Amino acid sequence: MSQSAEVFWDRDAPKYAAKPIANSSAYEAKLSHLRTLLAPTDLVMEVGCGTGGTALKLAASCAHITGSDISGKMIDYARAKREQMDTRTVRFVHANAERPLNGAPFDMVMAFSLLHLLPDMSATLRAIHDQLKPNGLFISKTVCLKERNIGIRVMIRTLRALRLAPDVRLLSQVELMDQIKLAGFKTIE
Repeated sequence: MSQSAEVFWDRDAPKYAAKPIANSSAYEAKLSHLRTLLAPTDLVMEVGCGTGGTALKLAASCAHITGSDISGKMIDYARAKREQMDTRTVRFVHANAERPLNGAPFDMVMAFSLLHLLPDMSATLRAIHDQLKPNGLFISKTVCLKERNIGIRVMIRTLRALRLAPDVRLLSQVELMDQIKLAGFKTIE
């Protein structure tokens, strides 16, 4: 029987918060690219913000960022980080990705390492689309594991059974892009 995502991420929050960025140069490159897409007047939402690091690092590049996560414990870490930085341009909310947030419409919505973890990716993508301004940007980075070797798939099933990994959707790139297109997005990059 599958555990809920909220329970898994609440339990994993302390370990997640203490874990360093795996590839810091790639992460910094992503942040640098995002800054080129942001305007000082932009209202931004990050869905699945975890402990808030990305939102906080981008705060100076836009007017306001709302970070949301299904895990209340992750949001607690994010709020604690925000308090240490004393920034008023970032808000963190405990919320399900499928539900609209106050502050919409947004100029940009970000979802990193999230779509493959959602129980209803279609509903979440539609909710994101509905919360964007016309010509707003949806930026996502999502792992596509369906084309990987069978060993990866077996390992994921084993880790899930041991409750060491969350539920993971095995997507192909084509399936992911089809879902994004069905939600009303067009790919520009």
